[in-house]
Amino acid sequence: MTRHFYEALKSKQGEMKVFSFRIRSVFIFLSALLLSLFHLNAGTGYSIELKIHAAGPPSIDISATSRPDQLPHSRVARGNRNIIAAWFAGPTDRYRHGVLGDELEASRLVVETVDGKRLHVDLPSTRVFEDLEPRLADLTGDHNDELIVVESDTTSGASLALYGVVTGCLVRLAATPFLGQPNRWLNPLGVGDFDGDGHPDIALVATPHIGGILRLYGFKDGTLSLFAEYPGVSTHRIGSTELGLGRVIPAVPRDRVLVPNQTRRALVLLEWTPDGWYEMTRAELPGTLGSSLIPLTANRWRFRLENGKYNEIQLDE
Repeated sequence: MTRHFYEALKSKQGEMKVFSFRIRSVFIFLSALLLSLFHLNAGTGYSIELKIHAAGPPSIDISATSRPDQLPHSRVARGNRNIIAAWFAGPTDRYRHGVLGDELEASRLVVETVDGKRLHVDLPSTRVFEDLEPRLADLTGDHNDELIVVESDTTSGASLALYGVVTGCLVRLAATPFLGQPNRWLNPLGVGDFDGDGHPDIALVATPHIGGILRLYGFKDGTLSLFAEYPGVSTHRIGSTELGLGRVIPAVPRDRVLVPNQTRRALVLLEWTPDGWYEMTRAELPGTLGSSLIPLTANRWRFRLENGKYNEIQLDE
């Protein structure tokens, strides 16, 4: 009887040891798994967030200047390379689209060079510059600026065009296809390296009032080539002179874009990758965006809603 009891006890103790060993093994496995996940997230993961809070109105800018024959409501672009100033001139009503607040558009693009020369180009009678401020950027890598402008045709609508100074003359270097019919407009967004190849690209929003499409173009060998599209955004309200409702966000390895959705009730941070578009984050706005995003710091902007209230948005990463 005693011998049987002792053998049964030894058997039970053995089962308990096996059970305990299995418990410890499971615990070690789960601990190792959690630790590996922690290191994986610490090495490759990150969080990015858009934060919005109320703000006061900006101080009044009294530094704006105008030039002879300048298009009403337009602005002078300033540069510090080969072009020190650029503006639109020659107001005309030959293309009465009125998307920028009135029926006057520019027939002439003017630049002032660093050596004091004033150059200009006049469009033919069927075209206008449907724009308010030329954008200066070095797209060729020669340390000189080119000009990014909106050029519209009375029968074919808008196109994004590049102009540059070549042998002392202001000439058209390249352009995207026209949108295909009159009263169709596009709004340039900015310049950045969106595909990570080390060369600048151009972002624009085509038809921002009717199903706006974000488009990315590369510039190589004198040609603008479309390589990415993203639908459902808007960077303009019809009749407004505010053109900067979106921003290019510098980043590594590819620059990003911050754009409103089609209703302008949210701001979306997008990155184009080899696998397609990636929505990094978005922020719902407390109203409808009505103004440009005015930079305050590298990752913070002030804006006005259509109800007149001011807010700020900050990108935390």
